[in-house]
Amino acid sequence: MINRIKTSKWTLIIVIFLVVITGIRLIWFSFLTTLDYADSPTINDGVLDLRGHEFNNKQTFQLSGDWEFYPSKFISPNEPNDSVSPIQLDTPHKWNTAFEDDQSFTFGTYRLRIFLDAEDLHTFGLRLNKLNNASTVYVNGERVGGSGQAATTEEQHKGSSVPYTVAFNPDQNEVEILIHASSSRNNGGIVKPIRFGTVEAVHYQNLLSIGLQLILCIVLLLHSIYVFILYFMRSAVSKSLLYLTLLFISGIITVLSSDDKILFNFVSVGYDWEIKVAYLSYICVGALIPLVINQLFPNLVNQKALRYFIIYCLLYMFFMLVAPLTYVLKTVKILLVIVLIGSILTSTINFRKAKIDRDESIFLLLGCLSIGINIIWATVNSNTLIDMMHYPFDLIITLLCFTAFWFKRFFRITLESKQLAEKLQLENQRKDEFLVNTSHELRNPLHGISNITQTLLDDKTNPLKDEQKQRLSTLVNISKRMSFMLNDLLDVTRLKEKTLQLHLKRTHIQSVVAGVIDMTKLMTEGKPVQLQIHIPDTFPAVLADENRLIQILFNLIHNAIKFTDKGTITVRATIAKEMAHIHIEDTGIGIQESELNKIFDPYEQAAINAERASGGFGLGLNICKQLVELQNGTLRVQSTKGEGSVFTFTLPIYKGADDIEETNMPFVMEEINENLAATVDFITPNEEHSVKTKLKILIVDDDPINLDILRTILEREDYQIISVTSAAQAIERIEREPYDLVISDVMMPQVSGYDLTRMIRKRFSASELPVLLLTARTRTEDVLAGFKSGANDYVTKPIDSWELKARVHALTNLKVTIEERIRMEGAWLQSQIQPHFIFNTLNSIAALGQINITKMHELLEEFSHYLRLSFDFHNADPVVPLAYELSLVRSYLYIEKTRFGDRLSIEWDTDDNMEILIPPLSIQPLVENAVKHGVLQYANGGKIIIRLKEQADQIKFSIIDNGKGMTEEEMKQLFTEEHSSKRTSVGLRNVERRLKQFYGKGLIIESSPNKGTTISFYIPK
Repeated sequence: MINRIKTSKWTLIIVIFLVVITGIRLIWFSFLTTLDYADSPTINDGVLDLRGHEFNNKQTFQLSGDWEFYPSKFISPNEPNDSVSPIQLDTPHKWNTAFEDDQSFTFGTYRLRIFLDAEDLHTFGLRLNKLNNASTVYVNGERVGGSGQAATTEEQHKGSSVPYTVAFNPDQNEVEILIHASSSRNNGGIVKPIRFGTVEAVHYQNLLSIGLQLILCIVLLLHSIYVFILYFMRSAVSKSLLYLTLLFISGIITVLSSDDKILFNFVSVGYDWEIKVAYLSYICVGALIPLVINQLFPNLVNQKALRYFIIYCLLYMFFMLVAPLTYVLKTVKILLVIVLIGSILTSTINFRKAKIDRDESIFLLLGCLSIGINIIWATVNSNTLIDMMHYPFDLIITLLCFTAFWFKRFFRITLESKQLAEKLQLENQRKDEFLVNTSHELRNPLHGISNITQTLLDDKTNPLKDEQKQRLSTLVNISKRMSFMLNDLLDVTRLKEKTLQLHLKRTHIQSVVAGVIDMTKLMTEGKPVQLQIHIPDTFPAVLADENRLIQILFNLIHNAIKFTDKGTITVRATIAKEMAHIHIEDTGIGIQESELNKIFDPYEQAAINAERASGGFGLGLNICKQLVELQNGTLRVQSTKGEGSVFTFTLPIYKGADDIEETNMPFVMEEINENLAATVDFITPNEEHSVKTKLKILIVDDDPINLDILRTILEREDYQIISVTSAAQAIERIEREPYDLVISDVMMPQVSGYDLTRMIRKRFSASELPVLLLTARTRTEDVLAGFKSGANDYVTKPIDSWELKARVHALTNLKVTIEERIRMEGAWLQSQIQPHFIFNTLNSIAALGQINITKMHELLEEFSHYLRLSFDFHNADPVVPLAYELSLVRSYLYIEKTRFGDRLSIEWDTDDNMEILIPPLSIQPLVENAVKHGVLQYANGGKIIIRLKEQADQIKFSIIDNGKGMTEEEMKQLFTEEHSSKRTSVGLRNVERRLKQFYGKGLIIESSPNKGTTISFYIPK
């Protein structure tokens, strides 16, 4: 359907184009008629009567009509010719009818008499466009011009087809014109009208025709020059430019060899070749058109048909070059028509087969049509008696079409190149992202294998045999070496995006080299290779990123080990121009000189040994070079085939203070060296804190495999592990039971680890429930996003078991320490009984001793009970029985009731038989707050209700008073730092924090000014 619409559209465009160029030609014909006199008389009996006509300098007469013709006779000027009778010959026309058919050489004389007004004698001119094929002109007995050499014998005859102009100045009103003409092909005669007029008019029309031809030739020449230059610049891309250049040159020759035959005014080649050159140029134009199209649309053309067509054109051109003109003229019409039709059909077939989907191709098709039409009209002009001045507009339109085609194609290709460049950049970015994601995806299971294997090695409860340990150790080492290969992919991306951060500091090259040598010793097993260090202890420190320096040395030494079968690998250092030069020398197989410039390119490996080079991605040396350059150094190599290589990189000497602390080897080294990892000995949580129950850790990850790996690593550390696969499940678990740590993956569907952390922070502070994020991205913005969401720490993927256990241990220890501190804070607050409370209670006891001994003993007993419970060590326990807490509350309220009497009313709505455990000192501070800051703020006092309501899955504790109450602003400020100095606020904050730690929910406070306050909290059953 689309092709049908496009075909209809193109057909309409072609029809409109043909109408337009036909209209332009008709306008041109109309213009040509203005160059002729409107009332031009005809010639009768060899006489043209122009008396009474006014001449101008623009218009001419066509001398058409019946001329007197003397066949086989040259009439001499000023000689009597009564003895020979002329015949009347229609001119312009060939004179074949005036001779016998078997005559090959013919000659004769044309005679015309023109009568002019005596008073209107000008300098006149004649323009003879085509006389086949030699002629001489006489006017009133004087020879005024000619072309070739007209003769009465074939031996003396010399043909020429070049048009010419003659000028004469008649001295009388009768002008006699004699034209001697001869032809060796029996095709002679005046075949185009001779133009007569003032010499200015004749020259004007002649210059107009020649000028148009020269302008067209100049335009074609300029196009051919720049196209030819473009061909030399892009010769390897396409031959279309060469064929287009030849097409333009053929067009120039066609123009110069046709019509006024300007070329032969400068180059004399003889009559035969004047005809042949014109025909050859036509054939070249017709043959080059399909060649140009074929180059523009390759693989869409019937190559076999095109090949036959070109062979045919070449054979015909060869025939035209070697055959006599007689045979050429006999076959030229048929052969030229075949070439023309073949060219047009080939071009049309090319476009039809191409089924072009590019809009610029229509310009090429229109250009080909314009050339075809020009050839048709040129053929018509050369084979008819119509006198048509040179028409340049077909070829000008062709040039415009070709130019439009090339410009449209240029802009399209430019746009496509831009889009392709953008697409390539996007694809390159996607490639980098793919490499990063692939590296992460590969590193996670790889490190999972490594971590599980390491866990088996560290399992002291089920000790392994030595052989099993050795095999597992080998597996760990292989995993870590593969991890370094994947790290190369990540580093290449970071270096390309310029996101790699360096931390330059004072670094001792001796210790770093020693550590790296220890790491790489395992790689030399089975090879008689010695690793040597020749760096003096006095060698100064360098300014470098220690992590990246380890990476550089590891890659270079590993590369040396890979290509050294035996001998030594030496690391030495020298100083030159305030730069440290570190040399890694090996006695390996060396590198060919032709390969030295390639080895630092990414994904390039020297073609010295395919089996050796296949052990990596070819990124190590490229990464080393970039890392060295980022640290203001250089990396170079010297090598001799068969003798070894020397890699040398430079680093600036450290010039800072000498008392800077020396840094330890970074974690990168621990990741490579299993021995370093094996020396780490963590203290288990049970050895660290006194809580009898296991610490509960909630792990959140959408990948069950990762959950299994994490569980395997942490369960051996005596943690209670709960795992879920979504953030929603995690929130549900946190609401249901308390946890000591949440470990969450960052990248999860629906709700990310960042969002989960924010949700947790709405209910728990960083100390109440720590969050450890697992992230595959270590960019600054990613880490910052994690901390902003409220995370306590992060571990980068792939997870190293030792790092994970260390960070989990630190966070759980912190959580336990804070819990103990909060409990001790509550116990301490309770033990800090205010002196005036003690004094007031003692005064009350003394007063009762005088009025009511029994009451005094009861008060003294309750006060003793209150003091004993306040200083009891159970207040530091995590939980106590409900009866214990209520006993403390009752003692306190009894004392206060005794002191304030009717001002304090108390209502108990509790079940003393309820057996549950609650945090110590969770009710008493709330009751004390209700007494002191609630009901006793009024002179008449008030009422306090202690209520416990058992619900389906929890118990609600409420302390209600009808005292002073609080405003919204006072409630907002109740737990802020500004109120922390007040003992009551500290007590409430302590209760709030302990409730959240144990049950995930704190205090619920409802209050209104002058209406009282209700403080509630829930404890699950």
